[in-house]
Amino acid sequence: MLFGPVLAAAGYMSGVRLYESQAILRVFPQESNILYATGDGSVLKTFDSFVKAETTYVASPPVMLRAAHSLATDNPGPAGSISVSDLSGSIEIKRSDSLIVLKTKSRLAEFAQSKLDAVVAAYLELKTEAETARSEVRLSELRAREEELALRLTRLRVTQLEVGGEFGRNAITKAHIEKLAKIDGLAARKSEVAATIAALEARTGGASADTSDEEIMRATLLDRAMADLNFERAKLMSELAGLQAGYNGQSNMRFQLKEEALLDEIAVIETALADRREQIKVLGQTGALTNASAEGNDTSITEIRSLFSKVESQLESARLEARDLNRRRIELDQVEHDINEAQDLLAETRRALEVIRLESGRSLPGYAVLMSPASMPADPVSDSRKMLAASGFAGGVGLALVMSLILGFKDGRLRFAESLLPVEHRLPVLQVSPAGDTDRHAADLLRNELQLHPLRKPRLVGKAPVIAVTRAGSGPTIELARALAESYARAGMSTLIIEADIAETSQSASANRWRSFLSGDFADIDVVKGEAGVWELPDGPKNNLNDTTISAPMVREAIGVLARSVDIVMVSAGSLNDRLSSQFVLSASDVGVLAMVPSDPKDLVFAQIDRLDGLPRHGGVAVMRNALPGDPWLAVRT
Repeated sequence: MLFGPVLAAAGYMSGVRLYESQAILRVFPQESNILYATGDGSVLKTFDSFVKAETTYVASPPVMLRAAHSLATDNPGPAGSISVSDLSGSIEIKRSDSLIVLKTKSRLAEFAQSKLDAVVAAYLELKTEAETARSEVRLSELRAREEELALRLTRLRVTQLEVGGEFGRNAITKAHIEKLAKIDGLAARKSEVAATIAALEARTGGASADTSDEEIMRATLLDRAMADLNFERAKLMSELAGLQAGYNGQSNMRFQLKEEALLDEIAVIETALADRREQIKVLGQTGALTNASAEGNDTSITEIRSLFSKVESQLESARLEARDLNRRRIELDQVEHDINEAQDLLAETRRALEVIRLESGRSLPGYAVLMSPASMPADPVSDSRKMLAASGFAGGVGLALVMSLILGFKDGRLRFAESLLPVEHRLPVLQVSPAGDTDRHAADLLRNELQLHPLRKPRLVGKAPVIAVTRAGSGPTIELARALAESYARAGMSTLIIEADIAETSQSASANRWRSFLSGDFADIDVVKGEAGVWELPDGPKNNLNDTTISAPMVREAIGVLARSVDIVMVSAGSLNDRLSSQFVLSASDVGVLAMVPSDPKDLVFAQIDRLDGLPRHGGVAVMRNALPGDPWLAVRT
């Protein structure tokens, strides 16, 4: 009975109360309404794969390692030296659609919440670090490109300043056009001078020329040059008109530059025309070449050749200057083109940088946020103390029952009267009583059973029945014999009690009376009435008669003599196992009562039953005293 409470207390003390905390992460898709889309299944599958990957990443070793380190730092007491495997094993991570549910149990409510907070914080930190690193890689590439383009743009601007100097591209273009007009004028002038020289050399008769004729020729050449310039201006005006009609008022940088260039060329041509008109006017008044009047001396061919050389050198210098201006204009065009291209690339790079800065998180199919932080459990989710206490109690009871069964199977004691069921046809069990040998009520019940019990052979008339009490095990039988004798005495029958349990060392008064009676003369026997109306043998002389020296005829003759003087003879025969004379007493008795208790060895009881059944007696019965409360025969035999 103690096993149950002891094990129940041990189970209750060893049981624990577990608190459960829960946190929820939600993964949002970058595409809107893809969770409800039915057309494009690939986008939804990509998002599902992303959610699965995030669920796996939450339970990954890097996240658990950082969470374990954070727990060991922030909660050194409860966490202690918690390992990554212990932490990952104590947290249950499940995916439900787009939700990532984290659950954990702990003996401390605060520690359960701390574990989930550490895992969620580690996951979000690692995600942020990964996104930052991924953005930094792209940003670093674009920043390097931005710096390279900015440096290139700076170098191009320096080159633009070096090539253009203090003039811009428009000014250089205008100067180039003017220089071209000057070259045309010098070329025309050179042609005029060359024609004059040729005319003078063709003349025969003098080395000088008429200045008037030369002026007329010069005026004619100037007029032709003016005609060419007018034609060139008309072409430019036509091209300008076509350009303006093509763009139709639209604003464009190239159109503006082209228009300005045409207007500048037209202005230069108009200036050249004005110069030609002025030259013709001068030639008509004073003579442009030699500055001579019609009345002056003739100009020599040498002077004209000197003028030709001068015009030729001026023309060559103008051509070199025009070539340099054209080179610088071409270089400036290329530099400006490169500057515009570099500016466009720089602007594109800066726009890409802004896009990465603003939309760096949209490179993945979705993003995760903390939907529900770790909760602080108020009540334990499971309490194993009660369950372990109940299990301990049931286990203790079961263990006690098992131990009792084992001990019962291993124990060779009689224990219950139903063990005599196989031999009851040979030795009926008259009484099973929890009372002792001295109980009067039990003795009265046994007396009635003995009176009603049939004998093997009818009892002779005029001879008192002899009832012998014996035990299968060791122990005295006088108490049960005396209780039966007193019961018969109370029933009004003269009863003689004999203590025939003779031991070699026994010196009791009752044993000496039976010893002296067996060895004496039976002629003048006179029994003595003792307490409770029971007759006893008188005292006799002492002798050395013992258990080993008694014979069957001595016992049979003594009991036959005593049976004639009383109604009932009650004999305490002792134990069949310890006394040799007990068998003689039982053989001479009418009824043998085998007294048993649960502590008697079962094998010894069955052996004594076999021995008792083989004795030449009239009948034998069994009596169970001090029976256990659970004996099945108590309800029938009491």
